[in-house]
Amino acid sequence: MGRWAAALVLGVSAHAAPVTVTHGTLTVTYTDPRDRAHLGLVFRTWAQATADLKALGLSVRPVQLTAASSATDFARVTGEPASIAASTRGQTITTQRLGALAERGLLASTIRHEGFHTAQPPGLPRWLAEGLARLFSGEAAGDSAEPTGLTALSGAQLDARLLGRVPGQAGAAYREATRRAKVLVARVGWKGALGGK
Repeated sequence: MGRWAAALVLGVSAHAAPVTVTHGTLTVTYTDPRDRAHLGLVFRTWAQATADLKALGLSVRPVQLTAASSATDFARVTGEPASIAASTRGQTITTQRLGALAERGLLASTIRHEGFHTAQPPGLPRWLAEGLARLFSGEAAGDSAEPTGLTALSGAQLDARLLGRVPGQAGAAYREATRRAKVLVARVGWKGALGGK
C-alpha cells in the first residue's frame, strides 16, 4: 500500500493544478509544488525592482508571471529556446521553473531583468532594451571583459543578432548590447538612456 500511495503522490505532483498567488502588482502562477518555496524571494525582489523602476521615472503596472512546469513546457508556451531563463510580452512574464532558476542562482536577476522589460518605454531599440535590462538586473556584473568582436555592428545588426539567438553568438550579442547601454548611461544618465537618446 505504501508504494501505491507514493505512486499516487508522484502522479498528482506531475500534473498539479496551477496555483496563483498575488502580492502587490505581481501575480505568480506555478504548477510545480516545489516552486512555492521560492515565492518569498520572487516577491521581495519584485518589490525592490518596482521601487527602483519608479525611481527611474518608469510606471509599474500589474504583471502576470507564469512559471513553466519544465524547460520543455517553457519552450512550448513561449516559442523561445528552452535554454533561456524567461520571456516577456507586454505585462506577461513566462519563466522557467522558479526552482530551476534559483538552483542556478538566476532567480532574482531574472525577476529584475524581466521586470524592467514590463516597464521600459515603448520604442526602445532591442539592443538598448536588453542592455539596460542587464544593467538593471545586475547580470552585467558577471560579464567577461574580453572584447565582443561586435563593436562594428550597427544597432539594427545587433538587434538582429539578439533576435536570432544563434547558439554561441547570443552571449557576445548580449554583452555588446550591455556595453553600449553602459556607455550611453554614463554619457546621458538613466533617464536620458530611457528616452532613447
